Amino acid sequence: MTIAQPSSTDPIVTSDPDLEAVVATLSCAFADDPVIKWAIPEDVPERARYLDAFFDITTRQLLDNGGAVAATASYDGVLVWSGTEASSEEDDIAVLAELEQACGPCGPKVSTLMQTLDAHHPSDLPLHVHALYAAIRPETRGTGAREMLIGAFRELRVTHGFGVYAEASSLRSLRLWERLGSKRIGGEIALPGGPSLYPIFRSA
Repeated sequence: MTIAQPSSTDPIVTSDPDLEAVVATLSCAFADDPVIKWAIPEDVPERARYLDAFFDITTRQLLDNGGAVAATASYDGVLVWSGTEASSEEDDIAVLAELEQACGPCGPKVSTLMQTLDAHHPSDLPLHVHALYAAIRPETRGTGAREMLIGAFRELRVTHGFGVYAEASSLRSLRLWERLGSKRIGGEIALPGGPSLYPIFRSA
């Protein structure tokens, strides 16, 4: 069977991605994100190590529970989402413990972040996936990576019939999600002494 080579706007969609490449793009793209800077501050020694650990552990949890990644061929743009079923409480506890150990001095804030997101995830939404990360490397703007993410987002909703829940980590990010048809639901998710996130949903 001949497999077509993906174009710059044709995503690879897989539950078994090159995890190292996914993590590298997430760590790069989110380094200046206000929520990530709150959880893993810029002045923390070995920050790059803790960023990688955070994105590695949280992405693996999504993949281990039915999630998937859409990415450009070079992984310079990635969309990471969950399965439609929530992870077990036992799994969540184990992941929080792993995060606290792997993220060193940032462990408590990282744990607070993930527990806060979980506590504010609406329980009354129709069938949906949780798009936890959508990122492109800054240097790849204009290469089609952004269009790939938009296409993958629409594919989730239209082809698979899933609603898509996400949290925008800034007002700028919120505006981008709203341009794709997502709507704000509920109030802001305020982190203790830190920035807010904005929950959004796009129905199937």
